[in-house]
Amino acid sequence: MKSVTDREYLLRIRRQLHRHPELSLQEYETAALIRRELKSFGIRYHEVGETGTMGILHGTMPGKTVLLRADIDALPIQEKTRLPFRSEREGVMHACGHDIHTAALLGAAKYLSGIRETLMGTVLFAFQQAEESGQGAKRFAKEGWARGCDRAFGIHISPNYPAGKAAFARGVDAVSCDYFRISVRGKTAHISRPEAGTDALAAAADITVRLQGLKNRLNPENNALVAVGSLHSGSAWNIIPEQAVLEGTIRTVSAETRNELLRQVAQTAELTAAWYGAQADVEFESSTSVLVNDDTAYEEAVNVARSALGEENVIEEQRLIMGFAGDDFAEFLKNAKGVYAHVGTANGRPESSCPLHSDYYEPDEKALFTAAELHVAYAQFICAH
Repeated sequence: MKSVTDREYLLRIRRQLHRHPELSLQEYETAALIRRELKSFGIRYHEVGETGTMGILHGTMPGKTVLLRADIDALPIQEKTRLPFRSEREGVMHACGHDIHTAALLGAAKYLSGIRETLMGTVLFAFQQAEESGQGAKRFAKEGWARGCDRAFGIHISPNYPAGKAAFARGVDAVSCDYFRISVRGKTAHISRPEAGTDALAAAADITVRLQGLKNRLNPENNALVAVGSLHSGSAWNIIPEQAVLEGTIRTVSAETRNELLRQVAQTAELTAAWYGAQADVEFESSTSVLVNDDTAYEEAVNVARSALGEENVIEEQRLIMGFAGDDFAEFLKNAKGVYAHVGTANGRPESSCPLHSDYYEPDEKALFTAAELHVAYAQFICAH
């Protein structure tokens, strides 16, 4: 792979970001770094919310407009790696590679700003906050940044592929993600007198079990997941709990299936609680939509990647690369045709193949160079064609 980006710069920025991770909607230092770097490149920018940033680079010749996106937030995880540049912030870690995403896009911005005299069209650099909470891309969408763009392009690192390789999925690339919270209200009593109370914990436990089976009622082709990750209730071993709260998620590959499962979750909770004499209140919050790659953008990106990385380093998948993970890059694709790429981080060391969000994850930094090269190559191709 012929390098067009400044590798020393990429490593320095990535390691600086990794040392100083920030949670969703708290990315103030990260935003300040991004804006400082864009200014040094002569790229003007707009603030999107408090911590999101949209850089704008116009070439000297007419052409198309492409939006390149990187997410910038970290996770509430205590890092357990032994990296010399490991997180200096207690309980916060870039365990999903957003430090690599951000550094790669800054590297691409640095390079493209240096060739603006021969650059065609316009490149937008979206440094998006709060991907992990599913709130960041909605802010960019609300301001209409993707509208009018000819293409949108995003990258996520992946421990499932060797470093230096890039994978693409045709069509659906990530699922929709909805959060639900079910609050069950009963009546407290001493555990020796169950007839005097209404057991909120028993009702919540039954709801949890019944929710696991909901997807079994769907057409098998409607890939879906319903899961409960948290159940809290009770204050003493000999008291019937008055309240119980369970939290979980619904993930699907189609809007129709999503709507049906939202209905079924609410109905299951309410009817099951009523059977125990309790009451269930159900709240939903949408995190992100289904991420669907445009067919034309997919073909373009695969061909660009073959030219930039070598044909042997490009993988075309027929499956959900991220499994049942969601990604709010989907919000950009509601307003612009685009595609998502997955850049490998594995190098034979177990730490480089840890799952995303692992406290031991150490992605091979070669992924930085691959991601930056793809951003540059795709932007140049789209702007010129």
